[in-house]
Amino acid sequence: MLAGGGYGILAVAVAVAVVLMLPSATRAQIADCDMGDATGYAANSTFGSNLNLLVASLAANASASPSGYAATSAGAAPDQVYALALCRGDVNASSCAACVAAALVDGKQSCGNNKSVTMYEDDCVLRYSGLRFMDAISSDQWQPSQIIWRLDRAPWSEKVQSVGWFNAAVTKILSALANYTGDMAGNLTSKKYFATGEMNDFNPKIYGFAQCVPDMTPQQCKECVRTLGDYTEQTYKGNSLRWVSTYSVWCRVMYSVRPFYGGRTMLQISAPPPPAPAGDTPVGTTPEAGAGKKKSAAGIAAGVACSVVVLLVLSVLSFVRFKRRTKAVETDHPLKKITRAQCMIFDLPALQEATENFSENNKLGEGGFGTVYKGVLSDGQEVAVKKLLGTTGHGLDQLHNEVLLLAELQHKNLVRLQGFCLHQEQTLLVYEYIKNGSLDNILFDISRENALKWDQQYNIILGIAKGILYLHEDSSVRIIHRDLKSNNILLGEDMEPKIADFGLAKLLGEGHTHTRTTRVVGTFGYMAPEYVSDGNVSTKIDIFSFGVLVLEIVTRRRNDSGDHDLVNLLSDVWNCWTKGTISKLIDQSLDGYSQSQALRCIQIGLLCVQSDPDDRPHISSVIFMLTRENMELQPPAQPAFFFGTESVSSSSSHGQRSYVYDRYGFANISVNDVTLTEPYPR
Repeated sequence: MLAGGGYGILAVAVAVAVVLMLPSATRAQIADCDMGDATGYAANSTFGSNLNLLVASLAANASASPSGYAATSAGAAPDQVYALALCRGDVNASSCAACVAAALVDGKQSCGNNKSVTMYEDDCVLRYSGLRFMDAISSDQWQPSQIIWRLDRAPWSEKVQSVGWFNAAVTKILSALANYTGDMAGNLTSKKYFATGEMNDFNPKIYGFAQCVPDMTPQQCKECVRTLGDYTEQTYKGNSLRWVSTYSVWCRVMYSVRPFYGGRTMLQISAPPPPAPAGDTPVGTTPEAGAGKKKSAAGIAAGVACSVVVLLVLSVLSFVRFKRRTKAVETDHPLKKITRAQCMIFDLPALQEATENFSENNKLGEGGFGTVYKGVLSDGQEVAVKKLLGTTGHGLDQLHNEVLLLAELQHKNLVRLQGFCLHQEQTLLVYEYIKNGSLDNILFDISRENALKWDQQYNIILGIAKGILYLHEDSSVRIIHRDLKSNNILLGEDMEPKIADFGLAKLLGEGHTHTRTTRVVGTFGYMAPEYVSDGNVSTKIDIFSFGVLVLEIVTRRRNDSGDHDLVNLLSDVWNCWTKGTISKLIDQSLDGYSQSQALRCIQIGLLCVQSDPDDRPHISSVIFMLTRENMELQPPAQPAFFFGTESVSSSSSHGQRSYVYDRYGFANISVNDVTLTEPYPR
């Protein structure tokens, strides 16, 4: 059995054993401690041993399964254990395994040695019992009305135009998800029985999620999701709650007015008709009453018929014009790979009007090869428009690279591309508008001192990590950003971070973990040593950049040095770390818990900037370190780069390769304060 997948099981077993020694971190979790079996087991009993081994194998099997699901049993009666694990369809394998392992710890801490426990976590559900609970979905026992469910809800409401309209919108999206999830369950080629939905034409935008256990039939899946949808409706009916999550062993239903799932939305759902404005019907008059009602109806019908004819003519003319323009774009331009379904195509006059002809007053900033302007479209939507400074060469290649990537990527921690414009020699990108600007401006602007509270800083760190996780592990292709820095992190509503500027991003082919480039590109202070010296490209160069970002966010200092300085931020942090004075680099006004959290982030940042890329953690491990605050961290070694005159020999006594980061010391590499514009050809 150990041949093949056994070593994965053994590895997860070790991980579970480590996690069992750690207290649970603060996060969303719900425990059901007595589901049909109130008996307990002794700590050192055969049942307990069977449980630990079973959950270890379950974590490995669920994370290795395309559906993120596993159900099995271990041991013999009376100590036999039955267990099920189902990870959310939008999480990756490493997060799945970590969630299942953590759920066992949380279950034991919440329920003690109870034999029958269900843990509902953010990313997974774990059910274990001494009873054959899987029999509940057999055809002769399935009773959806008897589903045991648990609910979690927002403690506050969203301001909406009409609570009734909001309720109708939520009901519609949950109903659509129930049907779609059931259809997915009935599709033998489908691997994950879950669905995500989005209602764009509604304010606020509504996001939905539904998932079923893959062992269920399509009809059972639909019944389960609909049943949970009914329970959810009982909660939001008459309210406009920002989010509601309803869980059961067999399915889960969630909605929110904020993005909460990774990957591309599967369903685009139209909003229900808005309620009729008050006063449309005269007092004392019913829709059937009124002497001239029939004549009015006839007049309205005639008007509608004329309008339809006019619209049809205009539609045909617009379609012909659009087809001609689209054909020219697809024939002559590198962006022909993008379909209109993925990206909107804008007219230049529309963007000129939106930006007041690219007025200096609307200018948001400049990048390595583009200027960004704020614009307001005719429908009132705010956008950011990047206008290319040059029309040929590597800059244009970078922009095409960015369009092709962003058209495929959708994640709440990535800036969303709305569309593009091609007009003669001009090329423009249209993004969602991020009102709070860049992290760089807020973090290092002395006039805005303490603009960010610590909990916002921590959430920014975690959000950036989740965005990187999507690029490295969850997107359809493995993507290395190569230019993560503070002014490429934009801050949206509630200071939620969004990674921007994918002009330098590099794709790794399926099955590849690293490659090499002959042209090094990036930004001074954020580039990893193996990338600078040898051109080695792997996900670990983004980890290095992330580590620098973490240290900058916690200390509110830029990783830069004036020509007269002998140290940069990395060496200053390391010197304070080794001397035991690291607390002087953090905000002294923080309370004890926040100070401890900030010091932990510094240690994680130092682990991410190690000289050897193999010593840097993967981003999934970083997220685990950030969210499980009592997990013991490895001690960091000396970081990779130092400014100044420190010699290699004096800093390599521990057998590690050391680097002196001299801004003038790298041959054939142009390094400055902005993004370089010479990408390696894809």
